[in-house]
Amino acid sequence: MDLQTNEGRTFEHEGFWLRRRADSPNWHIYWCAPGTRRVLRKSTGTDDFEAAKRLLLRHARERRAGRPPAPASASLRDLLDEYVERILERSPVAWPAEKTARRNWFDFLTQEGVTSVADLTLDTQDRYVAWRLACIRQMGKRGSTGTIHRELGVMKAALRSAWKRGQLESVPYVRSAPLPPPRDRTLTAEECRRLLAACQEPHLWRFVFLSLHTLQRPSAILDLRVEQIDLDRRRIDFLPPGRTQTHKRRPIVPINDVMHTELVRAIRESNRGWVIEYGGMPVKSVKISFRTAARRAGLRDVFPYALRHTGATLLAAEGVPLRQIAGMLGHSEQKTTELYAKHRPEYLKQASDTLVSLFGDGGDRPGLGNGVEAGQGRAGTVVSFRRSVAA
Repeated sequence: MDLQTNEGRTFEHEGFWLRRRADSPNWHIYWCAPGTRRVLRKSTGTDDFEAAKRLLLRHARERRAGRPPAPASASLRDLLDEYVERILERSPVAWPAEKTARRNWFDFLTQEGVTSVADLTLDTQDRYVAWRLACIRQMGKRGSTGTIHRELGVMKAALRSAWKRGQLESVPYVRSAPLPPPRDRTLTAEECRRLLAACQEPHLWRFVFLSLHTLQRPSAILDLRVEQIDLDRRRIDFLPPGRTQTHKRRPIVPINDVMHTELVRAIRESNRGWVIEYGGMPVKSVKISFRTAARRAGLRDVFPYALRHTGATLLAAEGVPLRQIAGMLGHSEQKTTELYAKHRPEYLKQASDTLVSLFGDGGDRPGLGNGVEAGQGRAGTVVSFRRSVAA
């Protein structure tokens, strides 16, 4: 059906019309975005035709007055759906977390009968957290709150985006779930070699290889297309053409000699223009094959993202300047210092040695009797302790 024609328009008023969607019993309001041919929609939240007509008339008045709809009349499902679709337009290959979050939220909203933004109360959010924990545990998993924290964040981002675009009069408060402790698991250089040897699928081996040599996030590796590779200037621009930088920056990284050989092969073998392909098609996720390879290599609690953390940690331990590591990661130098400076051999050594020169060793320590035997009490002496032995 062509939404630009009158076909399927049950009721129409000043460029707004009603129709039903196949996946919902409720009536939806449709209209064209000003100055474009893009069709927008929002649910009325009711299957009553007369009530839906009244809501359409009110919606038309609000749009004419330039006033965004109030939370009570805005469809939570439609706003979340529109936000995730914009994310998918920017990342067509990788499987963003927003897509999974949308699916889980849709299941919950249908089960609970939640329709409007105003229905997203704190009690509703608490029920969502409890429901998601139960779902995760039914799958035999421990139930990390990290996943739920991310899904609540997707909902929060969707509502804020709608408010910024003038689609929502106000934004309700969306709570957060407590974050679990960070995964600090990193691999040694020897474990990285074992992992590469355990990758039996060529696409997985290439993914691991490029992850270790570029320090990029899994989504950036899977999104990489051949036109982003400049073999002559020996660099990769991980920001796809037409996409703007976000806080998760995608930097330009150099191509070393071993990468150059592999990238030449990847460009030659690519069928659809992506560097990582399987069966001639782009790869959305390597989680399952990666888990299998890690198990084959005898590695536990290792995830694709750990490769980025591993590379940065090993570079810091080798004394590579933090500014260069920050450039590879796409981080600020301050953030890189916070995360990886502790892995440098000389980390804080100068500061510690300077404190010695400022304050010395404190001189003779008082109260060294009672069976404690001290040396000279000067810098460089070793103080030993022994228990008093009754005569």
